[in-house]
Amino acid sequence: MKNLIIFKKITNENLELACKIQNEIFPEEDARMNFIEQINNDPYRKEMDYYIVYKNDIAVGVTGIYSYHEYPETAWLGWFGILEKYRHNGIGGITLDKTIELAKKKGYTNFRLYTDEFAKDAHRLYESRGLEKELYDNPDDKDNFIDAKIFIYSKSLDNKPVEKWDNKMLGLKEQSNKEHN
Repeated sequence: MKNLIIFKKITNENLELACKIQNEIFPEEDARMNFIEQINNDPYRKEMDYYIVYKNDIAVGVTGIYSYHEYPETAWLGWFGILEKYRHNGIGGITLDKTIELAKKKGYTNFRLYTDEFAKDAHRLYESRGLEKELYDNPDDKDNFIDAKIFIYSKSLDNKPVEKWDNKMLGLKEQSNKEHN
């Protein structure tokens, strides 16, 4: 029980703690809006489940999965992060493994995430877990507020070869416009 990692679903009761954690990890983002959409069922997504990550009863991070109606077989990693003081001791890897396992138990056949070029530690973590990297450069989906290369990482959950995302629309432009208006 030395490194017991558990997930507690984000609800109205623990929303403030989830926002505090997420805003400490990603101060430039608005966690509250995304978590509230999850609690109230965002109409654009098939599923949104976010969790506070606990290690031995201490809140150390957040994680989650979501999916789009157009791609019901794919779980996307959302709001994944570990507070800085708890990093580099295996918690991130355990949390990612448990999140992937959760997606598999829910019946998804693909697990994906997107991130920018600057998240070097995250890139190493994703690659260490067997996720395959590809550049996302859909010209119709350019985030006008971020000037960075975007990468998609993918993993098959059903022992078949992973299918590349191949620049299918993600909605980054729309999401970014919504967050900045």
